[in-house]
Amino acid sequence: MLYKMDLLCVDEELFSVVNIRINLLTHQPSKSQRKLMRRNDKLFQVVVAPVTVNAEKERLYHLQKPRFKGFIHNTLEEYLAHGMAESIFDTRELQVYDQGELVAVSYFDVGGHSQASLLGLNDPSYARYSLGTYTLLKEMEFGITEGRKWFYPGYVLDRPSAFDYKLKLGQIEFYTPTKRWAKWSRFHREMTSTWRIEYALNNLSNALKELEVPHNDWLYPYFTLGNLPFVKIEFLHLPRFIEIGYDLDGTLVLGYSPLSGGYVVAHILPCPNEFPHSIMEFAGEYDNAAVYWSALMKIGDVRYANASLDEVMDYVEAWRKRLDSIACFEP
Repeated sequence: MLYKMDLLCVDEELFSVVNIRINLLTHQPSKSQRKLMRRNDKLFQVVVAPVTVNAEKERLYHLQKPRFKGFIHNTLEEYLAHGMAESIFDTRELQVYDQGELVAVSYFDVGGHSQASLLGLNDPSYARYSLGTYTLLKEMEFGITEGRKWFYPGYVLDRPSAFDYKLKLGQIEFYTPTKRWAKWSRFHREMTSTWRIEYALNNLSNALKELEVPHNDWLYPYFTLGNLPFVKIEFLHLPRFIEIGYDLDGTLVLGYSPLSGGYVVAHILPCPNEFPHSIMEFAGEYDNAAVYWSALMKIGDVRYANASLDEVMDYVEAWRKRLDSIACFEP
């Protein structure tokens, strides 16, 4: 599955994914990084090897699963397969041993001039050794030894999060909405898709309140299915939407598209909960029915795909006069 999403529904919020990288040719480890490396290099044995999956690595994966967010692969083997029979990537693993016992493993893809970190697993009982940071630093060290220029440690989010430790790895560049790389000091949340969605839907919600229109604001974790290019069903693709009510055409929802820069007005319909997320586990937080719309939905009729706020409000006013319209119940 090669679709790379730039939005996440986690922790009862919508976040933008911000991809980052480090120039290995100019990278200089900090004093604290050198200290961590010296200490851990004396305590642990590190091996870089082709990817294999065994019981030791599955054990580390299952120890880490409680901290994972969103849709979660059942096993490490399933995660590494990416839903494909054979990987098209050159993936390596970095193993960390304590006197023969595997205590951490990380996975990264290698290319001609770059490396991309994928996943880090470690035994929580070794938390005082900062093995998550350590494996990233060892991946960078491997890349430097191999003469690679760029290291991609994954992503951070547009607001403070548990991923922010990556920002301390070195001189960070981020991938901008204009598809260029820039220094992290130039990052502003206002340039993200999440900020635009929040701004537009907050304005919409205020307009609905002024007219005393009942409505519910939902996060929709299944939105990623609507962006998969090879899926025949037109799944709902809005990560956050406002529910107005329902009629004979389905449930009426309002959203905002950062791509078009306009509002979406559409009916949505229930869809069988199948391919492909049904083969994955859900994070426990998605059981919160007050925040997440957890039923898989598909698009019915689309009244607007790029509407103004005035057009949306005019449509809602007309919809309320329909004989079959039933307003939603607010929680």
